[in-house]
Amino acid sequence: MIRVFFNSRYILLALTLGILLTLLVLAGCSSSLSPNMSYQGRLADASGTPLNGNFAFTFRLYNALTGGTSIYTETETIAVANGLFDTSIGPTSLLAGVTPETLSQPLWLEVTIGSETLTPRQRLWGSPYAFTLMPGAVISSTFNTTIPGTNADAIVKIVNNDTGTDSHPALQTIGNIGLEVIDSNGGNGTIFSDRSSSASNLHIRSNNGVSIFLDDDNSSASERFYVYGRPTTEFCFIDGPTGDFYCTGTKSSITDVDDEKRALYAVESPDVVFEDFGSGQLNNGQASVSIDTLFAATVNLSEYQVFITPLGDCNGLYVSDKTPTGFEVRELGDGTANIAFDYRIVAKRLGYENVRMEVVVPAGAEGEE
Repeated sequence: MIRVFFNSRYILLALTLGILLTLLVLAGCSSSLSPNMSYQGRLADASGTPLNGNFAFTFRLYNALTGGTSIYTETETIAVANGLFDTSIGPTSLLAGVTPETLSQPLWLEVTIGSETLTPRQRLWGSPYAFTLMPGAVISSTFNTTIPGTNADAIVKIVNNDTGTDSHPALQTIGNIGLEVIDSNGGNGTIFSDRSSSASNLHIRSNNGVSIFLDDDNSSASERFYVYGRPTTEFCFIDGPTGDFYCTGTKSSITDVDDEKRALYAVESPDVVFEDFGSGQLNNGQASVSIDTLFAATVNLSEYQVFITPLGDCNGLYVSDKTPTGFEVRELGDGTANIAFDYRIVAKRLGYENVRMEVVVPAGAEGEE
């Protein structure tokens, strides 16, 4: 009968080292690291006498104390001197059956020496360092320059350099909250592109829509969505409470003209107005025009303007009897022309009757960056 005695201090060191190496591989810190565990022990015969020589060891990882599924197996010949041996367990690289998901579950180690299997299996426990990746853990440090001897430029760096069409993301978050970003200098959240590159862009990709919710906890009365050009130049913003859109430049649409993209500029007004267009027909010098009910629902028709363009020879046209539902068009001098005409009606947007060239408070004046 063969007896194996384990020094608890050494086995703790071995498991700590092994799990640290595994975590380093999963974090992508070095492509040369592999999921190995250091394994040390003391081998003696039934009377307790230390053994010497070369012995065949078989190591198996199981997902249960008894029975279960064998996840990994390896056999090696180990030199034992005065009962002591030192080896490593695990493949030299990640392979099928020894994946990050596999290594994160409870595992037991079974050791066979020659033809004798030692019992019971040994539970593999995580080291104190491995606990830093448990739920609720905090990975914290402070540095503002590259750490000597490494290429680290972040507290935690996750890298996936695969550029293939089926490549996987470097980081995936699952849950209702997903990702929370907090700036310790005031509670704001900041996401950067590559700060070491002066021409790095930031892309957000979606297979459907992109939604941005302002004041998600319904605690603010002045939330805004800002767009800046350069660090402090405010280009435009959307006012959260009202949905109003403000922009320092022109507001344009782009259309194709003679195989070129051309800009068409929006009409600006000191008042908040909507307008509608239509056509009518004089009959014996007069016509009644009804205002479109959908348009009427969006504006205040207690006061509005109508502009008439005659489409034929006449003495001239004028507008009379304006009401919230329509107006009359007549020919000057009690004329009796039977011509067509176009009209344009302009009215102030409902709820914005008193808004005119309001003062806009820039972001800096509100103490926002």
